[in-house]
This record gives sequence, structure tokens and C-alpha cells, in this order.
Amino acid sequence: MDLITQFPLGDDLAWTLLALGVLSLAALVVGAVVPSRLRRDEDSAEVDEALGRRLGAQLLSSGSIMLWVGLPAAVLLYLAPGTTDDRLLRSGMLLVGVALGPLAAWRGIAVQLAALGLDAERRPRMIPRLGALTVTGALALAVLPTVLLIWFLQASAGPALMALAAGAAISALALRASAAPVDAGASAAAILVGADEHGLEADDPANLGGPHLRTARMASRGGALSADLVAVTTALAALGVLLGVPVLAAEGFIVVLLGLGAALLAAAVAAAVPHRGRPGHERGALRLGGLIPSLLGGAGAVAASALWLPSLYKNLRFEDVGLENFTDPAITGGTPTPREQLEPQIEEALTDMGQWVSQTDESQYASTFLDTLTLYGITPNVVVAVAVGLGVLAALAAVVLLGGTGHRLGGTVLRTARTSRTGGALGLTAGLGSTALTAAGTVALLVLVTLVLSVLSAGVPSLALALLSHAALGGLIVVAAHGGSLLATTLTDRPGTEPVLRTATAGAATGPRAALLLVGALTALGALGPVGSALQLAPRAGTVWEDRALHAVTPSSLTLLGGAGLGVLTVLLVTSSLLDAARRLGANAVVETRASLLEGRDRAELVDLPEMVRRAAVTPVVVAVLMPLVAGFGLGPAALPGLLLGVVLTAAGLGLWTLGAGSTLENAAAVIGAGRYGGRGSWAHSGALGGTVLTTVLRSAIGAVALPLLLTSSLLTALAVSAVVGMNTDDTSAYLRWGIAVLALVIALTSWVITATAPEVDLEDGEDEIATPLFSRPSEDDSAGSLDAMDWESGDEGDEKPRTSPQRRKKGRRG
Repeated sequence: MDLITQFPLGDDLAWTLLALGVLSLAALVVGAVVPSRLRRDEDSAEVDEALGRRLGAQLLSSGSIMLWVGLPAAVLLYLAPGTTDDRLLRSGMLLVGVALGPLAAWRGIAVQLAALGLDAERRPRMIPRLGALTVTGALALAVLPTVLLIWFLQASAGPALMALAAGAAISALALRASAAPVDAGASAAAILVGADEHGLEADDPANLGGPHLRTARMASRGGALSADLVAVTTALAALGVLLGVPVLAAEGFIVVLLGLGAALLAAAVAAAVPHRGRPGHERGALRLGGLIPSLLGGAGAVAASALWLPSLYKNLRFEDVGLENFTDPAITGGTPTPREQLEPQIEEALTDMGQWVSQTDESQYASTFLDTLTLYGITPNVVVAVAVGLGVLAALAAVVLLGGTGHRLGGTVLRTARTSRTGGALGLTAGLGSTALTAAGTVALLVLVTLVLSVLSAGVPSLALALLSHAALGGLIVVAAHGGSLLATTLTDRPGTEPVLRTATAGAATGPRAALLLVGALTALGALGPVGSALQLAPRAGTVWEDRALHAVTPSSLTLLGGAGLGVLTVLLVTSSLLDAARRLGANAVVETRASLLEGRDRAELVDLPEMVRRAAVTPVVVAVLMPLVAGFGLGPAALPGLLLGVVLTAAGLGLWTLGAGSTLENAAAVIGAGRYGGRGSWAHSGALGGTVLTTVLRSAIGAVALPLLLTSSLLTALAVSAVVGMNTDDTSAYLRWGIAVLALVIALTSWVITATAPEVDLEDGEDEIATPLFSRPSEDDSAGSLDAMDWESGDEGDEKPRTSPQRRKKGRRG
């Protein structure tokens, strides 16, 4: 028991860490054992023998990107200021975080594979269980290394946790960037060719794009989603410790651990709540299955924070984390002084706070003095409990707002489907317009949360940012509780599922994914804390312009505005690169699928997919990793806060918009295909299918990538700020700093050229034999242009050799 009683952070924290470690290990064991014990039909048509090969190829493609980017990033992190031990620890933790992404993706995909071949009667009961397995497995992979780092490093665990979170964010970004073009190609093959041109359902065995669409969905819903959860959870733990401990002492650890434990328990509770209601109320039961654990977990975290934390600021355990003395010159004049000696004077000064405010200016010392006085006037347990509860409410509101865009019988979907009768363009306009309003409402939630927390923190920036991370913890509890909704379509988008259940679960994941993006945005904004502290504590530079580029963090600073512009540019560059890759792979998939149908093959083999995916994913990851260096060394350290804000707000807004738009258009096409507004084969159906593919591409290239992109940019900005500030204040030549920025731009440009010069299918005219069947719709009156009339044999009677297939000719025309 000495291990517990002599733990530096206190025996209560020791027991909490042990409990979280046991829960994480139990979740990992259950997640490994239960899928292998599921009874399923191994002879089912869903158990495709080539499915594992396709999933493995996609994971290998993203894994190569992780190595190409992760290893150089670890080397750069080693060069940042610090002792040799600190550098090795940071670099090692970044590599561990990079490894967590594919491990989480593999576990998430394993759960998806275990669900194949389940009987249709068992699927409703398995929705909450498989969702809980996926979510708890991802959370456990993030919580276990967090527990180990806090146990061994205690108060100095913050930087190591930041490096771990940065590595997890890079791997999640690589997985999402690799999945985006695959989603585009699979949707184009299954929907444009199979559904629109040939009237086939996506799960029809005759639809040759169906297997690729199933693979893309499994990789996105199971693998990439698990990596996203690991990235968000590690980032929350890192920023919660880094921001909370300096303000709330040892209780900063307590809040983080309570939030992570409540998220794990909420996901476990969700597994026991049935997600199948009485006939006609299936969707309500699904939403209730996420609402009940959310309220239970959120209320438990709020109550535990209110009861565990002290009500007086002076009763916080500062001595456990080495903060028993005041060391700031603004408080002590430069002499370390025990807190108990100055606390009576601080309490006396609080009685006339207005006098101190009027007698101080906005200098660094004055601000620190006022912040210290204000902190001793707060009630820690109340402000933390309110922040956690506010995060729970905001996440639930995001689930409700974005969940409506996926409701197949909701007003947004029906309006879009109805408008599609006038043409695909107007139906697409209706869907984009409605979801833009919903996304604006969700962003307004983000603004409202920051406003309330600013008031709650009494104007102390460090406390406000710490409370921001606590609110994100409350949102994570809600996301974990909706594990069933996140994974519901995995079980219901299958042959043999009841149409009522499929309609009820359609778009169910949109709301929780929007809440997860909101949590990620709140977390990323917390990275302003270490960035702002590094800039504030930096010494003065040698020249005026260098000093202004270092300390002038004001709205009138062109350096700050330039950084914000670079943040917006980063999101646009990543989006442009992924959309161009989606165009290439989508066109390749369409032509290959058409050629396979003409040749009568039983499958469409996209043999060039792994190489195209690797070349497509390299640019987004490289741009996101190098842009903090470009901003910090090229524009100045004061550009880093602007870069962070620009990336987070732009990615969050566009991500929420495209998430809702993709769900709306997908369900509108399903409504029309079911017989309303013209039915299958009508103009409305054709237009809605085209809109589905477009918004699916946007959702995979923007909406899904937004979360790991903003986490990667914010965490790497926080890790790079010390090196940027150090080189601006130690007489390093400005030309060397600009050279680093130029080198980063050259590397980014090189990766862009690699992506832009990827081979693509030739869509030009010039070959009369294949132009009609492959690139235009066959006419009913033109029997020579129909698929049945196509003669692939040579026109010469003596020549029995078949003509070269379009796929083989296509390879020779790539450039």
C-alpha cells in the first residue's frame, strides 16, 4: 500500500489512476474477445473474400504516409529547446501517438468485420453493443498511455502528453486523407454507374461498385472514427493537464481523469440501453439510447466535480504539484514566498477589487497581479462543474441540430427531395442552404460557450482556457454515450434489414459526429494557452520590427492577421488537394466499373487505388504539419495564434456544413428511390444521386478531415512555439529563420507536385469503339450503342483474338 499512500499527487489520485487503468485494460480485453465470439454465418454473401485485402491495402497506404511524415516530425521535435531527456521523451511520445492511430483503426475495423454475416433478427440488439465496443476500445487506447504518463511524470506530464496527442492527430489526419479519395471512387462507382445508369441498389450483387462502397464505409465508420476518438481524447488529456494544473493545482488532474472515466462509463452504459423501440418509434428509441447515458454520465461528472473539488481557492493542493510558493515577480518581487504568508493579504485586497483595477494598467506584471487576485475570489468546484455541464448541453444541442439533417422523414430531407423534381441543381441548392443554416447555429453554440466561460472565469485568460478544456470533456461524454448511433448504419445498411429500421437509423451518426467536431474545436482553442504564455514570457527582441512580430498580439497586428490568413489558406489547400484527388480516383473508378460491366466481369478491380491514395494523401498531411513553421519563422511568432484561430474556425464551419449536406442529400436520394417525388429512374432521382456523390465527396474531403486537421495544426503550433520564440530572441539570423520557412514551403510544394502529377484516366474523345458505351448514355433507338449490342470481338473473321479492353488501353494513355 506504500505505492498508494506515498504517491506524490495524493492517494485519491493514485486510486483514480489505478481505476482508470483497470477500466482501460478491461475495455481492450472485451473489445478483443467479444467480436471473435460472435456467432455469424461465414457463408454469407457479405463475407467477401477480397474485403480484407482491400481494407489492408488502404491501411498500408495511410501507414506509409504516417511514417513519411511522423519520423521527420519526431526529428524536428527533438531539435526543440530542452534537455536531452525531455527531447527524447517528446520525440518518443510523438511516435507512440502516431502508432496509436493505425492500432485504433485496426480495432475499429475488426469490430466491423465481426458484424458481417449476423442474422437480420440480431442486428437491432447488436447496435448498442458494437457501438460501445468501438468507442470504449478507442477511448481505452488513449486513456491507458495517459494514465501511465501521469503516474510516472506527475506534474511534468503535460509536454509528453502534448507530443502523444500530436502524434495521434497526425495519424488520424493520414487515415482521413487516405479515406477521402477512396470514398469518392467507391461512391462514383456504386452510385453514378450502378444506381444512376443501371438502376441497381448499392447492395445489389450486380452493382460492381458495391463492394468498394462497403469497404470505404467500414474504413471510415470503424477505422477512421476510432482514430479520431483517440486523437480527441489524448488532446483533451494533454491540454486539460497543461492548462488545468497551473490554475487548479492537483485538482487539474482530477477533473481530467473524472471526465475520461465518465466517458468510458457512459459508453458502457449505452451498451445496456436498448435501441429498438416499438413499431413507429424506432428512431426515438435510438436517440433515447444515447440521451440516457449522456445525461447520466454528464450528471455524474458534474456532481463529482462539485463534491470533490474544494469550494475555496486557497484550499487547492498546490504543494502536490510544486506550486506551494509564489514565484512570479509581479506578486513577490522576485523572492519565492510561501502561499500561506500572502494569502491573508490577498483576501484583504479582494474586499476592494475596484481600487486595484483602477490603479493598474495592461502591462504584463499588472495583468498577472490582477489575475492572481481574481483567482482567489472564485469558487473552484462551482466553475468547473458549470463548465462540464455546459459542454454536455452544447454537445447535446449539436446532436439535435445536425441530427435533423439526417432524418429521412424530416423537413430538411423532404424539402431537398421535393425540390429535386425541378432538377439536380436546385435540389442540391436546397440541401446546401438548409444545412448551412444548421452549421451556422452549431458554430453559434461554440461562440456562446466561449462567451459564458469568459464570464465564468471572471476575465482570467488561463482559467478561461482551462474551463474550455473542461467543457470539451463534457462534450466527449455525450459523444461516447452515442456510440450506438455512430455505428448504427454499419448493421442496418445491409441486405435483409427491415426497411423501417433502415429508415430509422439513416443519418443517425451525423449528430454525434458534429458533436465530436465541436469537442475537437473546443479542445483546439485551448492550445492558445501555451502559445500565448510563450509569447507573453518571451524576452524582448533586438529590433523593433522583430519585437512587434513577437509581442504585438493585437487586432491591429499585421503579423497576427497574416497568421489568420495562413490558417484559412491551410484549410483551403488541404480541401483543394483532396478534392482533386477525389476527381482523379472517382473518374478512374467510373471508367473501370463501366469497362467491367461491358466485359461481363464479376468484379471491378481498382488495381491503381493504393498508389493513387498514397499520392493523394501526402499533400494534406505535409501542409498541415509544416504550416506552423511557415507562419512562425516566416511571419513571426505572433502569427501562430492567428494561424490556430484561422484553422480551427474555418475547418469547424466548413466541416459542420459538409457533414450535414452529405447526410441530407444521401437521404433525399433514398426518399425518391423509395417511390416519392417521381421515384426511381426519374429526373429527380438522377439529380439527387448526383448530389449525393458530390456531397459525399465534400463530406469525406472536408467534413471528416476537419477534426484531425484542426487538432494537428493546433497541437503542432503549441509544440513549435518554444523553438520559434527561442530563435527570435537568441540572436539567430533572420535569414536563417526565413530559410526554414522557405524550405518548409519547398517541401510542401514538392508534395503538391507529387499529388498533382498522379496518373489519371484519359477521358478525351478519339476512340470511336469505346466512346459511346463508356462516356454517354445508350439510346433506346440506337441498338448499336446498347450494352447488349456491343461486340468486343474483332471485325475480321479470321482473327479470333479479342480486342484490348478499355482498362488495358487506358493504362497506356495515362500521363
